[in-house]
Amino acid sequence: MRLISWNCCDAFERKFGHLERLRPDVAVISEVRPECLRSAALLERSIWIGDPGQKGLAIIPYGDWRIAAEGPKIAEKWFAPVRLSNGVETLQIVGAWLDTNADCVYPTLTALDHLESFLAAGPTILAGDFNQSVVFDTRHREGRRFQDVLERLARTQLASAWHTHTGEAQGSEKSATLYWRFDKDKPFHIDYVFYPAEVFDLVSVSLGTYEQYVETKISDHVPLIADLVRRSAAIR
Repeated sequence: MRLISWNCCDAFERKFGHLERLRPDVAVISEVRPECLRSAALLERSIWIGDPGQKGLAIIPYGDWRIAAEGPKIAEKWFAPVRLSNGVETLQIVGAWLDTNADCVYPTLTALDHLESFLAAGPTILAGDFNQSVVFDTRHREGRRFQDVLERLARTQLASAWHTHTGEAQGSEKSATLYWRFDKDKPFHIDYVFYPAEVFDLVSVSLGTYEQYVETKISDHVPLIADLVRRSAAIR
């Protein structure tokens, strides 16, 4: 399965071709409007959450994958839990897009509290634009740090695909997922795919390039692409 997390920076109706050339099985797209999904003929197969008239968060399944059921409603902005099926196997996805106008850590921890039963119900991948990094933790007090989120996810047996694949430590990434306001000199790694390593083998993880996505003004974020294979013993 190929899962892609990408903050498209709005105007998705002009950009979805860039996503589809990457051949996703499931895409978690931030800063997308429902009318843009409709223009791309993707709204009916997707789930979208957000405020009316504003950018929001979408989960888009491709191929045989379909949304089988929605998970619990989460008050924190924005988390979208869904259950997917391709007719043979099922998978749970939680899409995330955190609002930088507010503290990002506390709502993430609160959402994880509300998602506890959902996460325990089956193998779950958590992906999206978290707008968080341990490099920001010095600004925050204990309990409001991204390290607290990472520790919570580790207790839930969810590992970062990028960091597992590269062996890089959190906060020491050599590649960025965001170039703040299209500035190459302001790189940050704030987009993630967290997966259950006991259920999936991680085949590869890659990022789009600055030259392809940012320099061309497609988005100031690049796609994070994770290829996962479910172990046969774990299929259900």
